[in-house]
Amino acid sequence: MRRLALAFLAGPLALLRIAPARAVFLLFLVFLFTAATQIGGLALWLCVPAFSRVRQRLARRGPMLRVSLNAAIFAAVYLAFSLAAIPLAGLAGRAPLPCGWAGDGTFAPRTILTCLANRHYAALSAKQALQQVNERVSAENRGISIAYLDAGFPFFDGFPMLPHLSHRDGRQIDLALIHDDGAASPSPIGYWGYQSPRPGDPMPCMGREGWLRWNLEWLQPLFGSAPLDESAMRDLFDGLAESTAVERILIEPHLRTRLKLDHPKIGFQGCKAARHDDHIHVAFRR
Repeated sequence: MRRLALAFLAGPLALLRIAPARAVFLLFLVFLFTAATQIGGLALWLCVPAFSRVRQRLARRGPMLRVSLNAAIFAAVYLAFSLAAIPLAGLAGRAPLPCGWAGDGTFAPRTILTCLANRHYAALSAKQALQQVNERVSAENRGISIAYLDAGFPFFDGFPMLPHLSHRDGRQIDLALIHDDGAASPSPIGYWGYQSPRPGDPMPCMGREGWLRWNLEWLQPLFGSAPLDESAMRDLFDGLAESTAVERILIEPHLRTRLKLDHPKIGFQGCKAARHDDHIHVAFRR
């Protein structure tokens, strides 16, 4: 315990020996990696003494060598922390969702970056319920599997997962929409590739969007469009709505109308939150 405390304090001591601008930039990176991955900021902080040593030993070498070596050091420490998080998260009742890189499940993230950023943790009951829903969808739709987006971090209820307003307790999981022929979401990260409303569709937020309700119209031509597999989507919503572990499902009103969804668990997140016609937000019960 004493060694761990000394290692943690070594970071700020090393900061005192570097230029103020560099220290500010490093502190910004610590904040950024903490916000993005929860444990990445701590891993970077503990690497600061090693970065300082590299800078001293290789002062006469090219900057690319120093940057590459520092990146390798951080990657190794971050990987070690991420692996250690798996059993430690279990002590708090959370478990990683399948990442698909070792045949470790029947559903997987839209992008492997979700797992690399430790944003794929969920409460055990939520993981089990999603597995059951996926089995039903897969059985009824030619083996199509669910793709998930952000879930939760491994530790601490209440820890913010930016840019989400929720996802703080391991019981909120975003799912990608299901497209024809099992096609992936047009967006490489699953978010922001919106389904355009059809003429006459309900648009309750027109003209009164909140600051988090991004339209990102400039991105849409880059993603193109992919038609929904409406049958598989209805099966997915039916499975989620009938699961006793699911508390609430959020989707845009125009998709609810298009898919003819009618269940009290299916609702609208409101105009002051992100759009939900690029993904489905599922909240699980405690």
